[in-house]
Order: sequence, then C-alpha cells, then structure tokens
Amino acid sequence: MHGRRRQQEREPTQDELQQAKQRVDRYRALNTHVMDLKATSVFTNDALDATKRLLEQNTELHTVWNYRRTIFTSLDEWQCQDTRQEMLDGELKFLLGIITKNIKSYWMWNHRMWALSSLPRPEWQRELGLVAKLLALDARNYHGWDYRRFVVAQLKDAATDKHEVDTQEFAFTTEQINHDCANHSAWHNRSKLLPEILAQRDEDGQLEVLQTENDLILNAIYTDPDDQNAWLYYDWLLDIQKSDEDRSRLLRNKIAAIRELLELEEDSKRPLVELVSAYAELERLQSGSVSEPEKKECLETLRRLESIDPYRVGRYTDMSRTLSKQWALSA
Repeated sequence: MHGRRRQQEREPTQDELQQAKQRVDRYRALNTHVMDLKATSVFTNDALDATKRLLEQNTELHTVWNYRRTIFTSLDEWQCQDTRQEMLDGELKFLLGIITKNIKSYWMWNHRMWALSSLPRPEWQRELGLVAKLLALDARNYHGWDYRRFVVAQLKDAATDKHEVDTQEFAFTTEQINHDCANHSAWHNRSKLLPEILAQRDEDGQLEVLQTENDLILNAIYTDPDDQNAWLYYDWLLDIQKSDEDRSRLLRNKIAAIRELLELEEDSKRPLVELVSAYAELERLQSGSVSEPEKKECLETLRRLESIDPYRVGRYTDMSRTLSKQWALSA
C-alpha cells in the first residue's frame, strides 16, 4: 500500500514450499478439469460446482465466468422462475463471499450485473445499499463505482420520480467527497449527475447549484491544494457553462479563491499554476478583461514557479514568453 514501509520478507521453509507446490498442483488439476468439461459441453450441476471451486481461487478467469453463465442457462431448472430466483440468490451470496478477495475484478462485477439482470424479482434498492458498504472498503474503486451507476440506472428506470434518484445519488457523491476529497471516482460520478441536476432547476436554482459546486471545490482545494481532482472538476465545470459570460464569472471566482489560498500557502505549486491558467483563459474569453497589473502578476507568478519547481523551468519559461507576446509585455 502507498505510504507503508515494505516489510522484509523471510525465506520460506521447505515445508511451506512443499505446501505451496501442492496447492499449485491442485489448482492446475482443477483448472484442467473445468476446461475439459467446457470443451466437451458439459452443462450440469457438477460442472457448476467445479467452476465455483475454481473461481473461489482465481476470480480473473473470464472464460470460466462465461462458461458458468452458459451452465446456468442450460439447466432445466432455469426455466422455472421461482427456481431461477433461488439459484441466482445463491449466486449473489457466492459473489459476495469472494468479492473482498479481489474487489477490483472486472469479470466478477460483470457476472454480478448479469445475475441481477437475470433475476425474475431483483431487489435493486437492497443492492444499492450493498454497493455502498463495498465502497466503504475501497472508496476509490472505479469498478465498484461503475457497478453503482448500473444499479442506479435500474432504479431510475423503475422509479416514478426519476429526479429523486438523481438527487439522492448526487448527495451520496457529496458525502464521499467530503470524506475524501481525493476520491476521483466520486468526482467523476458527480460530473455524470450534475447536468441532470441542473436540468431540473430554473435559472435561479441553477445558479444556487453552481454556487454549491463552487463551495465544494474550494473546500477540497483548501484541504489539499496539490491534489488534482478538484482542479480537474473545476475545469470541467467551466466547460459546461452556457456562455462565455458564465465562464468568465466562474473564472473570477476561481481567481479570488486562489489568491485567498495563496495567503496561507504562498509556495503551493498547483494553485500558482492554476492562477496563471485562469488569467490566460479569462483574457482569451474576453479580451481586455485582465488588467495590466494582473498580467504582470501572471509573469511574476511564473518566475516564482521557476524557483519553486526547477524541474519544469522550461515549461514556465515557455508560458512566460507566450503570454508576454500575446499581451505585449516584457518577460
């Protein structure tokens, strides 16, 4: 894990090596057995049990997951709705048992989507609560977030008040970001939801939502000025504005916030870079909107960055030359 000192590993004993070899031999024999069953088109409960035992040891065998689905749909019991419900309820419990072994397994999440979609009577609300608990184990797991979007989409399709589903999910992302402002997956999910939230509001309501977004971003930036996630979301928020006037207003808010932050963190690299970028974009949107003192502030900021971040001196020098030329100033 990041930030943890690597522990010195000891040499395994002969007994441990022998036990490991036996485990590998058993695994290889089971894998060969399952592949032989698949090759001969065996679709029985015994084959289903064999795939289960293999997947408990290795969740990354996508061919085995595919084979397992084929077995399910080939069984006579599959045709009975009540029996299918019972079978897939058991499958979901099986998946829950192994999910903590490899929570990042794409194939396992894909299989769970299939199982829920194949249930005669799926309980999507209960599944949403389960996903929240799983994300508590690994809040930045993008597989889990992708699966959560899938579950929310099913809930939304069935809901009479679809806006309420979006509102609740939006609140969930707020909770996750407040808990960890570096959670890129939560910011990404929020970007998927915000257009829907804005579409539900009138003009005054949209301004209120955007102000809330601005406050959330600023809180994240003050918490960790050098983390990229809030800055990236700020850029995205600028891109979705309806007019250059709206973008300029948001840029002015961003500049004011950065200046306030720099009073506390005067040598924080990312805010300094963002300050220059904000001024450059503001002048591009509305020529003449950046004053002469502000333009000089940009060049001075770039000179500060050259000393703070010597590894990127060339970048800052090039930015300084480009802006000086555009603004007819001496670097």
